[in-house]
Amino acid sequence: MTFDSFTLGRFLSFTADGCPDGSLQISEADRPVVGGSWCGTLWGAALYYSETRTVSLSLRLMRLARDQTGYNFDYRMGYKMLRRDMAIVRYGGSVPGQNTQFHLLFCAGTLQSATHVNTSTAVPLMPPASAPVLTVTPVPEVTTTPPPQYYLGDLMAGTYCSRLFTDCDRKLCRLQSPNFPGIYPRNLTCYYAVRQHDVPEGKQALIAVRQPKGQLVAIRSQSALYGPSSQQQQQHRSRELKVWSECDDVQDYVTVYDGYTTRDPVLLKFCGGGEPVPEAVSSGPEILVEFTSSPYGTFVYPAPLQALHGFQLEVQVRFVDQHSPTFARNKRCDFSVRGTNRGTLETPQHSLPRNTTCLYHLQGADTTVPADMFPAFWRMPPPPRYKVWLSILKFHVSSTIDPQLQEEEGCASQLKVWDGAFKSAQGSTKCNDIFCGKDKMTRYPAVVTGSRLHVSTTEAANATLLATFCKDQVPRSCDHALLTNSTRSTRPCSLAESFLSSGDSLTLELRIAESTALRPVSFRALYEFVDLHQDGEQYGTGPCSRKFVSRSQGPISDRPQNFQSPKNVFLYGRGGSQNISCTYRFVAQRGERVKIRITQLQTGGRRCVNVQQPDLGRFQCDANCTASLRVYEQPWTDTPSLARDCLCSPSDGLLPFTFVSTAHIVEVRFVVTGMNASDDFNNFSFEGSWEFIRTPVCARKQRLSGASGEIKFRSPSRTPEEVNCENHPWLIEPRPGRYLYVKISGVSLQQQPVTPETRNLTTEQLQKQQQLLCGTRNRIELHSGGSVHVVVCPQPPTSQRHHVVEVFSEGWVISSTKLVHQPVLSALPSSEQQAAEQSRSVIVEFLAHEPGSYSLTWLEIARRRSVLPPAGYIMEDCVHRCPELDACINSSLWCDGVAHCPSAPVEDKGARNITVALRVCPRTPRQSARKLFADTATILCATRRSIA
Repeated sequence: MTFDSFTLGRFLSFTADGCPDGSLQISEADRPVVGGSWCGTLWGAALYYSETRTVSLSLRLMRLARDQTGYNFDYRMGYKMLRRDMAIVRYGGSVPGQNTQFHLLFCAGTLQSATHVNTSTAVPLMPPASAPVLTVTPVPEVTTTPPPQYYLGDLMAGTYCSRLFTDCDRKLCRLQSPNFPGIYPRNLTCYYAVRQHDVPEGKQALIAVRQPKGQLVAIRSQSALYGPSSQQQQQHRSRELKVWSECDDVQDYVTVYDGYTTRDPVLLKFCGGGEPVPEAVSSGPEILVEFTSSPYGTFVYPAPLQALHGFQLEVQVRFVDQHSPTFARNKRCDFSVRGTNRGTLETPQHSLPRNTTCLYHLQGADTTVPADMFPAFWRMPPPPRYKVWLSILKFHVSSTIDPQLQEEEGCASQLKVWDGAFKSAQGSTKCNDIFCGKDKMTRYPAVVTGSRLHVSTTEAANATLLATFCKDQVPRSCDHALLTNSTRSTRPCSLAESFLSSGDSLTLELRIAESTALRPVSFRALYEFVDLHQDGEQYGTGPCSRKFVSRSQGPISDRPQNFQSPKNVFLYGRGGSQNISCTYRFVAQRGERVKIRITQLQTGGRRCVNVQQPDLGRFQCDANCTASLRVYEQPWTDTPSLARDCLCSPSDGLLPFTFVSTAHIVEVRFVVTGMNASDDFNNFSFEGSWEFIRTPVCARKQRLSGASGEIKFRSPSRTPEEVNCENHPWLIEPRPGRYLYVKISGVSLQQQPVTPETRNLTTEQLQKQQQLLCGTRNRIELHSGGSVHVVVCPQPPTSQRHHVVEVFSEGWVISSTKLVHQPVLSALPSSEQQAAEQSRSVIVEFLAHEPGSYSLTWLEIARRRSVLPPAGYIMEDCVHRCPELDACINSSLWCDGVAHCPSAPVEDKGARNITVALRVCPRTPRQSARKLFADTATILCATRRSIA
């Protein structure tokens, strides 16, 4: 229906007694009468499109003008019957007959007014029984797919325009004002309830309504019947989207609720039009849109004239992860994230009402170690296992409508970072909807733990404010991380750009002043729970060195216990550390051994060659290895550790690797050097288990000392004592101020460096190479301090059968030039002196693989004096000396019939080969009488040797 001209009394108000002289009411068949009225004067044209097949117009004229000219009641209206499939603006689709011939059925006519006082006329308009047929020429065939038709919902029974929408993810849903795109009735309230029933498992449905095309929205927003005088002002005022109280003038508006009832929070209230309607997104699978029009209306609209009235809104369904802090559950923007890893926090992916406060509680996982993991006497009250590392990447406040909303005062929308648990005071909670106090249901925050969702309350606790972010205030940011994508990686955030909690909790508080549908507030933050937990007890001063001690009063666990590398990101490259060195010390009791089993090893993909030494049965690493896991044994607590195995390549088939010690102290050292900014515990790590196992006690004395001595090796073992002491090392200790000279028949085997060629050799091939160098698979290892490690073949080839291997204590330098060591002095022992004495010991190991018997001798030596001693020290005489060693020996060895000293000048500093022994007769230049005694002693010594 087209109202070409219309005059019906006066129009006074949209809300109360607006048509005192008369009114026009429009009703349709099968729809309830809503009672809205039209009056006033029309200039231009007004279009009305019916919802049904029958429309009735009721004209009521209560009084005429005093001059009886008839100008307060006059109308001219045209009508036309339109096929439904032609109404593509309302129903979508395409015009029929674009590809084939079609017929258009219509009828047209006019209705004119008749002047009568106090009359009411109802004019029914129905399709005629017959009408002329119009034939239209077919349009050339096109190949484009016609647009689909809109789904306008199901009309609620007994209502004029309320509709239900379901499963709009598979339908093209549109929310429209009644009689769209024509003028909408007065005195109307329509509800559009949208609900998503089918939701994929593990997902949450969010429903969005919007209209990006501003020309499809025109809701009367101003009561003025005539626009401003300026044409530019007319254009601006008529095409402006208004919100909230700006719509109270006419009281025609659309309200969007975050839920299925009007008690739910209000996301958006708008009127006007001519520009896009911002997107309003629900926090759940339901959304309610309410359209309200005032009781009275007029056909007079401010210029320019509107070709369309009412609104049409698009509906979109989105699915988000159900176990993520991306939507507010139960309409409460309160999130609790508990975990052990890292992730991203963002503004909820739905609209937030005005005056909303969102809390993000970041809580490290439970620090309690299961009770059955360690005996009670091993456990101490643990400190907080986690700290929260938070980096704010962005905080942005914008506007979605033009012209923009009035600027907020100060820091109305803000993001606060709190160190600790935080909860807003109960009295400061603000109502988020227009029906405050009606919804008394208590709501609780959702807790995301792993892959499960829990609901719990939030306890109030003290917290310290770390920073406040506003629109123009960003105290600390790691914004360069936003540049990261699939093809580009950026450096990690530093502590100077981030926040680190003092405990295991941290809270983000997001305060919203305006609805985010109108003023979007977006932030993005990276969080990580820094795992401070480490197995065992603190050992030394290293940040990750741990100790595991067997307690004599507790039982030995009947199952292995796990241990692993630290997961503290600040110990790795991503946390700012280029190198990491962790020592894991296992201390067993007497009669116990340590069993280590390594099950996983990650070395960051670095190239490292791992090969097994055939003569020792141990794994060796490449000399250029920068990431390794090494196993050491410490036979005695006051001696240096002995290297055993080295693992650096998890791809060599070495895992799982098992090591059983012979000593009661074992150290596992995890060392990585040269890490970059992307390396962390996901690149470099290991996992393993340990246990203390009971073994027979070695009762033989393995710790030896004296001026000289001999150790005999025999394989296989023949006595129970020998069996219990197999593979146990010997320790030879010198007296304070003395050194050791150790000698054994055989040749020193130089360990070949690990190369790709040796890596490809089989164990049999490596053993054949060793057989060419040594006539037995038995080996004897000598360790002097921490620098000299010699592997001796006790049965060399025939050409080398007279060779002897000699080893000196660490710190002994053999030279005919300047002495580099202090003279031999006697003083009170100190910690420094004790450490020096311990490093002079020599450790001997016999690795038996086949039958054989061998022996080793040692000699205690001392440095002869070179200068006078300082005050307080006593000088020791060097009466008996080995001239070749330039060393003093004990007087008990004087002419004892055993050759102790070598036969030639010694040049090496470590180990060497010699063939002949020399006499042990000293030479001391003294006064002539003493010199005569010394010469006589030399002759006697030579005579005894000749007789022997």
